[in-house]
Amino acid sequence: MAFSGSFLRRDNRPAPASGAALDAPYEAAAVDDEISALPARGAAKSGVSTLYRWSFVVHKWIGLIAALWIAVLGLTGFFLDHESWRWQNQTLTPAWLTTPALEQSAKLGLVRLLQIDPGDRAHEVAGGPRGLWVSRDAGETWQATAFANGDRPQILAIEPDGALGWKRLWLAADDGVYLSDDGGAIARQATLRGDYVTSLAVGAAPSEMIAVVDHSRVVRFKTDDPATATPIALAPPGPEARPDGVGLNRFMRELHFGKGVVDPFSSVLMSDVGGVGMFVLPITGVLFWALPKWWRARARRKDRARTSKATKKATVLWLFRLHSVTLGVASALMIVYLSVSGIFIGHSRELGAWMRSVHIPQAYLTPIFAIHSWNDWIDSVVAYPGKPDALTIGNRVGLFTTLDGGKSWTLDKGADGRPLQSAGRLRRLDDKVLVPNGMAGPSLIRDADLALHQVDVGDQYAPMAMATVGEHRHARPQNGEAGAGGAMAGMDHAQPTDHPHHMGGMGGTSGMAGMGDMDSMANMFMPSDVTPLGDKFAWKTTDKLLVTDADGRIADKIVVKAPNEPGVPLSTWFLRIHMGTIFWSQWKWVNDVFAIAAVLLSVTGLIRWQRKKWA
Repeated sequence: MAFSGSFLRRDNRPAPASGAALDAPYEAAAVDDEISALPARGAAKSGVSTLYRWSFVVHKWIGLIAALWIAVLGLTGFFLDHESWRWQNQTLTPAWLTTPALEQSAKLGLVRLLQIDPGDRAHEVAGGPRGLWVSRDAGETWQATAFANGDRPQILAIEPDGALGWKRLWLAADDGVYLSDDGGAIARQATLRGDYVTSLAVGAAPSEMIAVVDHSRVVRFKTDDPATATPIALAPPGPEARPDGVGLNRFMRELHFGKGVVDPFSSVLMSDVGGVGMFVLPITGVLFWALPKWWRARARRKDRARTSKATKKATVLWLFRLHSVTLGVASALMIVYLSVSGIFIGHSRELGAWMRSVHIPQAYLTPIFAIHSWNDWIDSVVAYPGKPDALTIGNRVGLFTTLDGGKSWTLDKGADGRPLQSAGRLRRLDDKVLVPNGMAGPSLIRDADLALHQVDVGDQYAPMAMATVGEHRHARPQNGEAGAGGAMAGMDHAQPTDHPHHMGGMGGTSGMAGMGDMDSMANMFMPSDVTPLGDKFAWKTTDKLLVTDADGRIADKIVVKAPNEPGVPLSTWFLRIHMGTIFWSQWKWVNDVFAIAAVLLSVTGLIRWQRKKWA
């Protein structure tokens, strides 16, 4: 204690008797009544250590310089960590705050789910956070689905009925499960009202549906009695079925998205505290510095509208204690790991290969990766015909299968004998399970014999002339055309199925900070959905359908015509502001500077708090 007191607080030399503390929240004696109770300006410095003196200078000037953008990062990151809030996705940003490029990006991200009626190629249903639309002319025109009571839920899955097919469509939404008996023109609520239903699939019998509530609970219901939903009790995976670790890239993303610390509730709470801290601390710090100067300036001008001494003292003390000993201390750790993880995620292109190669063993991971319960670990689920006890769960760290009703689990492996790294979205079509993995890893097709085929776009996925959905003329790759699919393989954020924030589309969490070239992703293979197309499969990417055969080999490419829904949702605007790409495509380098500033402010702030405590 003697050492720490000397090193962090004061030198052993006594301070002059008339000196005030370097950062005392107020001084007892003032030159006049007007500036009493204000922070000292000329405090004696001979009684403080060099480290503490430098921490004061660094904290003050970095705080003043970086305050505005750190506050912006904190506030937008907080909102992006709650992508399930409907108002963010359906409230439009004022036009004067947007740009043409942002409008185009919002249009590309409008449709995240697309299903085509196998009996009528012109009949399409498209969905996403802004609602559901139906087309009867292969996407040439779209009509918004009419929901009962004028509702417009966020659509998270579209699943034809197991027995009736497209005569009955089931829709997973942010307010339960909806049902359409007319191909998507009109929908009504069927079950699980008030629940955030994140996945939907046909059960073991055609008359049964299985739903996932909030990535955590699995329930089943009969299609002729949807109001009666029965929970399915699932034991967590045993030690033998848990991943032996995760890559550094995944770990950083889970930390940054508020999913990777202790348990889901505590993790997101910690992330929220960090985001609020990054927003509030710069404001209180600037006010703590600026208000005394303003009051002194008023005193010198002999402003008649004076603030009382008691009010000044109370205000400064309130700012100091909120800034330092409450929110400052509470959020310091979170601000540090959010800032550091943001730097790593922002440089996925430069550091991606290295981060994927770094494997963190389970013993060194945070407690949540032990998966002691399925809470927040069920991104999607599929059942198998005639096998009521068989289920497969996909999530951001792998693919898990049970054959005994959830009592025990196996961790599914790929053709190379290694466990799959991610399987955020699953669809079962006949006897095959399809995994449209977006940027979370390769997309896969699994046969009934559990053999896995990777969707192999190679260099064929490149810009080219294309036909529209519903036409029988499809453009094919031209010789010499190179695509981005191979270069992007393994990058694991932001399009559809990577977790985060459980995005499902153009992505959004604070985890995107620094990625500066999202618009260039439009020509990359990052599927958010898959639909049958004859004896082939059509994988929905940003604005195209990539058609493959049953073994994952590319066959055709088709343009998708999205509904005409103008405007930029607030969630998209928050994301682009958070990333800074609304200003400059390479803003990630600027974000790096402010992330480092946030770390320095947290460290120097703790040093100052260690000395002053409650003042």
